[in-house]
Amino acid sequence: MRVSTSVFFCGRAAALALILALPLGLGACQADPDEKAPQCPLARTTPDAKILTRYNGRGTDLTDLVLSAEIVDAKGSCRGMLGHNNIGATAHAEMIVTRGPAAQGRDADLRYNVAVTYKGAIIDHRELTQHITFPVNVDTVHVTGQERYFNLPAKRGLGGPDYTIYFVFALTPDELAANRRTLGLK
Repeated sequence: MRVSTSVFFCGRAAALALILALPLGLGACQADPDEKAPQCPLARTTPDAKILTRYNGRGTDLTDLVLSAEIVDAKGSCRGMLGHNNIGATAHAEMIVTRGPAAQGRDADLRYNVAVTYKGAIIDHRELTQHITFPVNVDTVHVTGQERYFNLPAKRGLGGPDYTIYFVFALTPDELAANRRTLGLK
């Protein structure tokens, strides 16, 4: 959310006036009516790519499970307008990751993607890797991915709702097809 400099200054002046019990005319402390705070883009995932179930290649039994993970939340926030034509946004994914019986060792690298869309078209894409070390005697961990920063073109008061920041796992075609079958999607 963007806070106008005049509103920020007036808020400080009002607080100072209350503290010092001095009269202060606040009528001049108004935000520019033409200046609207930008709305933030949405951060989300998709049902068919928020779950990862990775097997060792010998089968799909529980004993063949190497890793399972789910993106449980995608969070974003705005840093406000940058100049007159950009919104600064940050976003990250939160995941629950479980080490399967077929996992080799206690370390895993989890690949996922973040994509920014503008009115449905991808305008920015990054492939990320989250390194995970499972503590001894712990096979399920909550992971917060690294926060990513985006500089998004916009006009004053417009733009945020037109953007969506998606977090999805980097799935093989077979993994994606399995997810879609499970969800009843084609």
